[in-house]
Amino acid sequence: MSDNSGVSTVLNVLLCGATGFGFYKIGPSEHPYAFTACVIGFCHGLCGLVSSLTGDDNAKKVKETTTNIMDIIPLALVNVDLYLAAESNNIALGHGLFIVPLAVTVILDFFKGESSDDGEGSVMDTLKTLTILGNITSLVYLSINENSWNLGGMAFLAFMAKFGAKFCEEQISEGSGEPVTYLSYSGFYFLTALAVSGEK
Repeated sequence: MSDNSGVSTVLNVLLCGATGFGFYKIGPSEHPYAFTACVIGFCHGLCGLVSSLTGDDNAKKVKETTTNIMDIIPLALVNVDLYLAAESNNIALGHGLFIVPLAVTVILDFFKGESSDDGEGSVMDTLKTLTILGNITSLVYLSINENSWNLGGMAFLAFMAKFGAKFCEEQISEGSGEPVTYLSYSGFYFLTALAVSGEK
């Protein structure tokens, strides 16, 4: 097992542990959206674990698909749950509606095999970025409104998972983005479990 594979294995185990903590703290009947976000994160960690241990091409392809899903869906689901708890149903519905077109795009990319670099691809990338930024902004607003450090930490970690990792990958060294992404996801899920269960 190479060093990179070993690091990837540890990061995936950490993500599985953080989402497992979410399973323990979050009730699926009381908080179905946040629980679903944890399920998605756990599946991503499990696929990454299988991919890093076996090196199987099919496992790598599934991991790429779950990576696209992780970019856009868990944060929106957690926001839906948090805003429903804050009785802001219209905002929660807005976050929920954004999931649909982006989820369809991820599914289409999976069947195409590779995402295209044409104009349509760049439009979808822009939409994804705006959606992520919108969800992070909503989380910041809610953290200020609720005076919650947990929610503020979640917003920071969601930002780091996408944009901090991209900066590290482009400016520091190739491969440095993955640890930032996985550590941010793990911290995000840990704080989500605390915030949703009421430990603010």
